[in-house]
Amino acid sequence: MKYLHVKEAVLAELQKPSPGFPLSENSLARRFGVSRMTARRALQELKQEGWLLRTQGRSSTPAPRRFSQGFLRVRPFYEFAQAQGARPQTQVLAAELRPTPGEVREKLGVKKAIYVERLRFLDEEPVQREVRYLHPVYCASILEHDLTSESIHNLLVHTLGLPLTKVWQRLEAVALEQEIALLLQQPQGAPALRLERLTYTLEAPITWVEYLMRADRYYLEDTFIPQTEFPAKERSYELQSPQR
Repeated sequence: MKYLHVKEAVLAELQKPSPGFPLSENSLARRFGVSRMTARRALQELKQEGWLLRTQGRSSTPAPRRFSQGFLRVRPFYEFAQAQGARPQTQVLAAELRPTPGEVREKLGVKKAIYVERLRFLDEEPVQREVRYLHPVYCASILEHDLTSESIHNLLVHTLGLPLTKVWQRLEAVALEQEIALLLQQPQGAPALRLERLTYTLEAPITWVEYLMRADRYYLEDTFIPQTEFPAKERSYELQSPQR
Protein backbone atom coordinates (compact mmCIF):
# COMPACT_ATOMS: atom_id res chain seq x y z
CA MET A 1 0.00 0.00 0.00
CA LYS A 2 1.27 3.48 -0.86
CA TYR A 3 0.53 4.98 2.55
CA LEU A 4 2.69 2.31 4.24
CA HIS A 5 5.64 3.30 2.05
CA VAL A 6 5.18 6.94 3.09
CA LYS A 7 4.71 5.96 6.74
CA GLU A 8 7.88 3.83 6.83
CA ALA A 9 9.93 6.59 5.18
CA VAL A 10 8.68 9.21 7.65
CA LEU A 11 9.27 6.86 10.60
CA ALA A 12 12.86 6.29 9.46
CA GLU A 13 13.35 10.08 9.41
CA LEU A 14 11.77 10.49 12.85
CA GLN A 15 14.32 8.10 14.33
CA LYS A 16 17.13 10.43 13.25
CA PRO A 17 18.17 13.46 15.36
CA SER A 18 16.10 15.74 13.08
CA PRO A 19 13.79 14.94 10.15
CA GLY A 20 15.26 15.64 6.73
CA PHE A 21 12.05 16.86 5.10
CA PRO A 22 8.89 18.78 6.09
CA LEU A 23 6.09 16.76 7.67
CA SER A 24 3.00 18.22 6.01
CA GLU A 25 0.43 16.46 3.84
CA ASN A 26 1.25 18.61 0.81
CA SER A 27 5.03 18.20 1.08
CA LEU A 28 4.79 14.42 1.56
CA ALA A 29 2.33 14.10 -1.34
CA ARG A 30 4.76 15.92 -3.63
CA ARG A 31 7.83 14.09 -2.36
CA PHE A 32 6.40 10.58 -2.76
CA GLY A 33 4.05 11.24 -5.69
CA VAL A 34 0.91 10.25 -3.76
CA SER A 35 -2.41 11.91 -3.01
CA ARG A 36 -2.95 14.14 0.02
CA MET A 37 -5.36 11.50 1.35
CA THR A 38 -2.56 8.90 1.27
CA ALA A 39 -0.14 11.26 3.00
CA ARG A 40 -2.80 12.15 5.59
CA ARG A 41 -3.40 8.47 6.45
CA ALA A 42 0.34 7.90 7.01
CA LEU A 43 0.57 10.94 9.29
CA GLN A 44 -2.57 10.00 11.20
CA GLU A 45 -1.23 6.52 12.00
CA LEU A 46 2.12 7.95 13.12
CA LYS A 47 0.26 10.34 15.40
CA GLN A 48 -1.84 7.50 16.87
CA GLU A 49 1.34 5.51 17.55
CA GLY A 50 2.89 8.48 19.39
CA TRP A 51 5.53 9.49 16.84
CA LEU A 52 4.00 12.80 15.77
CA LEU A 53 2.21 15.79 17.22
CA ARG A 54 -0.35 17.29 14.82
CA THR A 55 -2.20 20.59 15.00
CA GLN A 56 -5.23 21.23 12.82
CA GLY A 57 -4.21 23.18 9.72
CA ARG A 58 -0.48 22.98 10.44
CA SER A 59 2.42 20.67 9.62
CA SER A 60 3.10 17.74 11.90
CA THR A 61 6.03 17.95 14.29
CA PRO A 62 8.04 15.09 15.82
CA ALA A 63 6.87 13.97 19.24
CA PRO A 64 9.50 14.00 22.02
CA ARG A 65 11.99 11.19 21.60
CA ARG A 66 10.97 7.69 22.67
CA PHE A 67 13.33 4.90 23.76
CA SER A 68 12.94 1.19 23.06
CA GLN A 69 13.38 -0.80 26.25
CA GLY A 70 13.22 -4.19 24.56
CA PHE A 71 10.59 -6.63 25.74
CA LEU A 72 11.38 -7.23 29.41
CA ARG A 73 15.01 -8.14 28.80
CA VAL A 74 17.64 -7.50 31.49
CA ARG A 75 20.08 -4.90 30.19
CA PRO A 76 22.34 -2.48 32.11
CA PHE A 77 21.06 1.09 31.82
CA TYR A 78 24.25 2.57 30.36
CA GLU A 79 24.50 -0.16 27.71
CA PHE A 80 20.84 0.42 26.85
CA ALA A 81 21.46 4.17 26.53
CA GLN A 82 24.50 3.62 24.32
CA ALA A 83 22.46 1.42 21.98
CA GLN A 84 19.86 4.21 21.74
CA GLY A 85 22.47 6.87 21.03
CA ALA A 86 21.35 8.76 24.15
CA ARG A 87 23.37 10.44 26.91
CA PRO A 88 22.79 8.62 30.23
CA GLN A 89 23.03 10.03 33.72
CA THR A 90 22.17 8.63 37.15
CA GLN A 91 21.35 10.39 40.40
CA VAL A 92 21.45 8.28 43.58
CA LEU A 93 18.60 9.39 45.86
CA ALA A 94 19.30 6.87 48.64
CA ALA A 95 21.66 3.96 49.36
CA GLU A 96 21.47 2.39 52.82
CA LEU A 97 20.29 -0.57 54.91
CA ARG A 98 16.54 -0.35 55.54
CA PRO A 99 13.67 -2.48 56.86
CA THR A 100 11.89 -4.20 54.00
CA PRO A 101 8.21 -3.43 53.33
CA GLY A 102 5.79 -6.35 53.49
CA GLU A 103 5.74 -7.24 49.79
CA VAL A 104 9.52 -7.19 49.50
CA ARG A 105 10.03 -9.05 52.80
CA GLU A 106 7.82 -11.85 51.53
CA LYS A 107 9.77 -12.15 48.27
CA LEU A 108 13.34 -11.67 49.53
CA GLY A 109 12.80 -13.42 52.86
CA VAL A 110 14.69 -10.84 54.95
CA LYS A 111 13.55 -8.18 57.43
CA LYS A 112 16.27 -5.72 56.40
CA ALA A 113 17.87 -5.22 53.00
CA ILE A 114 20.19 -2.85 51.14
CA TYR A 115 17.97 -0.11 49.72
CA VAL A 116 18.98 1.77 46.56
CA GLU A 117 16.85 4.47 44.94
CA ARG A 118 18.06 6.05 41.70
CA LEU A 119 16.72 8.55 39.18
CA ARG A 120 17.77 7.88 35.60
CA PHE A 121 18.17 10.47 32.86
CA LEU A 122 18.47 10.21 29.08
CA ASP A 123 19.62 13.32 27.22
CA GLU A 124 19.36 15.25 30.52
CA GLU A 125 15.67 14.41 30.95
CA PRO A 126 14.42 12.21 33.85
CA VAL A 127 12.82 9.11 32.34
CA GLN A 128 12.97 6.37 35.00
CA ARG A 129 12.88 5.95 38.77
CA GLU A 130 14.38 2.78 40.21
CA VAL A 131 13.82 1.39 43.71
CA ARG A 132 15.80 -1.71 44.61
CA TYR A 133 16.23 -3.97 47.66
CA LEU A 134 19.23 -6.32 47.73
CA HIS A 135 19.83 -9.29 50.00
CA PRO A 136 22.20 -8.07 52.78
CA VAL A 137 24.19 -11.33 52.92
CA TYR A 138 24.78 -11.95 49.22
CA CYS A 139 25.15 -8.27 48.27
CA ALA A 140 26.86 -6.78 51.34
CA SER A 141 29.57 -4.89 49.40
CA ILE A 142 27.25 -3.14 46.92
CA LEU A 143 27.32 0.12 48.90
CA GLU A 144 31.10 0.34 48.50
CA HIS A 145 30.67 1.07 44.79
CA ASP A 146 29.80 4.22 42.85
CA LEU A 147 26.17 3.59 41.99
CA THR A 148 25.94 6.71 39.85
CA SER A 149 28.08 5.07 37.17
CA GLU A 150 28.30 1.34 37.93
CA SER A 151 25.68 -1.19 36.86
CA ILE A 152 24.24 -3.19 39.76
CA HIS A 153 23.61 -6.06 37.35
CA ASN A 154 27.29 -6.09 36.34
CA LEU A 155 28.39 -5.78 39.97
CA LEU A 156 26.34 -8.83 40.93
CA VAL A 157 27.64 -10.92 38.04
CA HIS A 158 31.24 -9.78 37.53
CA THR A 159 32.32 -8.34 40.88
CA LEU A 160 30.41 -10.51 43.36
CA GLY A 161 30.47 -13.56 41.08
CA LEU A 162 26.80 -14.42 41.60
CA PRO A 163 25.27 -16.61 38.89
CA LEU A 164 21.88 -15.10 38.02
CA THR A 165 19.79 -18.16 37.33
CA LYS A 166 16.19 -16.98 37.21
CA VAL A 167 14.20 -13.77 36.79
CA TRP A 168 10.53 -13.24 37.63
CA GLN A 169 9.03 -10.01 36.38
CA ARG A 170 5.74 -8.25 35.83
CA LEU A 171 4.83 -5.25 33.66
CA GLU A 172 1.76 -3.09 34.16
CA ALA A 173 0.45 0.36 33.30
CA VAL A 174 0.08 2.78 36.23
CA ALA A 175 -0.65 6.45 36.91
CA LEU A 176 2.16 8.38 38.59
CA GLU A 177 1.62 9.48 42.16
CA GLN A 178 2.52 13.07 43.01
CA GLU A 179 5.96 12.41 44.56
CA ILE A 180 7.19 10.31 41.63
CA ALA A 181 5.55 12.59 39.07
CA LEU A 182 7.59 15.50 40.44
CA LEU A 183 10.82 13.48 40.13
CA LEU A 184 10.02 12.60 36.54
CA GLN A 185 8.81 16.13 35.70
CA GLN A 186 5.34 14.89 34.86
CA PRO A 187 1.85 15.92 35.99
CA GLN A 188 0.28 13.85 38.75
CA GLY A 189 -1.61 10.91 37.22
CA ALA A 190 0.52 10.81 34.06
CA PRO A 191 0.80 7.31 32.53
CA ALA A 192 3.86 5.18 33.27
CA LEU A 193 5.11 1.63 32.85
CA ARG A 194 5.81 -0.21 36.10
CA LEU A 195 8.22 -3.12 35.83
CA GLU A 196 8.68 -5.28 38.93
CA ARG A 197 11.51 -7.81 38.91
CA LEU A 198 12.80 -10.48 41.30
CA THR A 199 16.20 -12.00 40.49
CA TYR A 200 17.61 -15.27 41.87
CA THR A 201 21.05 -16.80 42.28
CA LEU A 202 20.53 -20.57 42.18
CA GLU A 203 17.34 -20.92 44.30
CA ALA A 204 17.90 -17.83 46.47
CA PRO A 205 16.18 -14.50 45.65
CA ILE A 206 18.82 -11.77 45.92
CA THR A 207 17.30 -8.56 44.56
CA TRP A 208 13.84 -7.05 44.10
CA VAL A 209 13.49 -3.95 41.94
CA GLU A 210 10.73 -1.64 40.75
CA TYR A 211 11.18 0.56 37.69
CA LEU A 212 8.73 3.36 36.91
CA MET A 213 9.27 4.48 33.32
CA ARG A 214 7.61 7.43 31.63
CA ALA A 215 5.12 6.08 29.10
CA ASP A 216 5.77 9.02 26.78
CA ARG A 217 9.45 8.08 26.56
CA TYR A 218 9.45 4.26 26.53
CA TYR A 219 7.95 1.62 24.32
CA LEU A 220 8.50 -2.14 24.25
CA GLU A 221 9.42 -4.22 21.24
CA ASP A 222 11.15 -7.52 20.59
CA THR A 223 12.00 -10.01 17.87
CA PHE A 224 12.14 -13.71 18.59
CA ILE A 225 11.76 -17.10 16.95
CA PRO A 226 8.50 -18.67 18.22
CA GLN A 227 9.74 -22.26 18.08
CA THR A 228 12.71 -21.44 20.33
CA GLU A 229 10.36 -19.90 22.89
CA PHE A 230 7.81 -22.75 22.67
CA PRO A 231 9.56 -25.77 21.15
CA ALA A 232 7.30 -28.28 19.47
CA LYS A 233 7.06 -31.66 21.19
CA GLU A 234 6.75 -35.01 19.46
CA ARG A 235 5.66 -33.46 16.22
CA SER A 236 7.42 -32.67 12.97
CA TYR A 237 6.42 -30.15 10.36
CA GLU A 238 6.92 -29.98 6.61
CA LEU A 239 6.52 -26.90 4.47
CA GLN A 240 3.64 -27.37 2.08
CA SER A 241 3.21 -25.64 -1.22
CA PRO A 242 0.34 -23.14 -1.13
CA GLN A 243 -2.95 -24.45 -2.46
CA ARG A 244 -4.00 -22.97 -5.78
